[in-house]
Amino acid sequence: MALLPLTHDWWERSARFFLILFAAALPHSIALAQALAGAALLLWAGGQLARRQRPARTPLDAALLFFVLVTILAAVFSLEPSLSVSKLSRTALVLLAPLGAGLLASRRQALVLLAVLLASAGAGAAVVLAEKAFGRGVDVVEIARDSPLRGRVRPHDVLLQCDGQTIRNPVHFDRLLREHDRTRPLRCEGMRAGLFPFAFKLSPKRFPEKPGPETWGYQVKVGRGLRAHGTYSHPVTYAEVLLQLTALLGGLWLACPRKAGRAGAALLLAGLLLAAALAATFTRASWAALVVAGLAMLWMRLGWRGRIAVLVAAAVALVGLNVLLVKWRGVGFYDPGDTSMQYRRVMWEDGWRLIREYPLLGIGMDSVLTRWPELGIRAYQQFGLVSHFHSTPIQIGVERGLLGLAAWLLLMTLYVRLLCRLIARTRAATDWWEHGLALGLFGAAVGFLSSGLVHYNFGDSEVVMVFWLLAGVALALDRLGQPTAPDAAAKAA
Repeated sequence: MALLPLTHDWWERSARFFLILFAAALPHSIALAQALAGAALLLWAGGQLARRQRPARTPLDAALLFFVLVTILAAVFSLEPSLSVSKLSRTALVLLAPLGAGLLASRRQALVLLAVLLASAGAGAAVVLAEKAFGRGVDVVEIARDSPLRGRVRPHDVLLQCDGQTIRNPVHFDRLLREHDRTRPLRCEGMRAGLFPFAFKLSPKRFPEKPGPETWGYQVKVGRGLRAHGTYSHPVTYAEVLLQLTALLGGLWLACPRKAGRAGAALLLAGLLLAAALAATFTRASWAALVVAGLAMLWMRLGWRGRIAVLVAAAVALVGLNVLLVKWRGVGFYDPGDTSMQYRRVMWEDGWRLIREYPLLGIGMDSVLTRWPELGIRAYQQFGLVSHFHSTPIQIGVERGLLGLAAWLLLMTLYVRLLCRLIARTRAATDWWEHGLALGLFGAAVGFLSSGLVHYNFGDSEVVMVFWLLAGVALALDRLGQPTAPDAAAKAA
């Protein structure tokens, strides 16, 4: 007798356990999350083989397969086939959708999975906000015209180290300059625009005659200007993950019948926690997309008078957020003089040109990174930054052609339609959690797609894993809400 019989139930339970671990790791470690997702996928596939049956079909199967096939063709016929084929592993992340759809056998299991995901993200957000509260380094408020630091340090810079010592606060920074050995150069490190590292070395010849903030000509405050990025490598990645999860909580709170009760208060506090961490990333597009997601969810629940009021409130919210952005980041939602905005505009122009030049299957994934001189990518030359096209539709059109763009648009359209159908079907459900999940999943999708217009969030593995996991939950809820064969027969009779 075997110590551990590999029954059908064992395979599914094990796969579901690893899926929950994946949800816990996702807000923190992409490497661990991918390993756990791979284990869950292998166990689920093993269970299907042991049962000798195919996975249950979903409304997105054909569109998913079409998109994957077009992506493979684009990689094979790429300008750089070896490079593009190596990036197909990112496309394999779509398997999270059928994985979630096949493993979640009840609404309770879906809620447990999402509760783990949200709790893990909430713990990370609490750490981020604690760091914001205590500060890190010093924010540069002003540099005098005759300051020795002028030309090396700018307002809104964050200074983190001087002479190898971590700057704790403004008083500590004053002391470091005052006690610095005046025979040696001053070496400092910091972050510019809350994101880009910089360093400088100041010769003793430029030191003022007397030490002190007045003679050095600077004004600093507690460092809270760094853009939060959690455990990820970039604040935009962190913001796009928080955007989807905050919208999910918003949908659950909107559906909660007793918003002042325990469940309503817990959802509100959790949503505010994630929203505050999102605010700390200073990511303009994600802020705006969250407003759009909230507007879309309210639009699905309100009549015309309520919708008009929501539109007015959304406009006021965007104006207020713009004021905060200018104050905290030094740039609003739209600023023609902003370097990142100029970079986007040039990249979009070249992107549309490349779509016209390579219309069918595009140039292949990441081919632009090595073939950009011959492709005439002006932004790389003008700004010295080799990056992507900062728009999901444009990036897909450039890399996979119009065929790939059509496949992606079809897939997203079918998914949003499924979510709208799920909202309508659960509106009168006795269990408000079911309707809240449908509404929150819809808001997360709207936020993801809205932000994707000016971010290539579809190319961020962490962000896409959250998106496909939520899609898997939506597919599972859709399957669980379908009438069973006996129910259908009873209705027919």
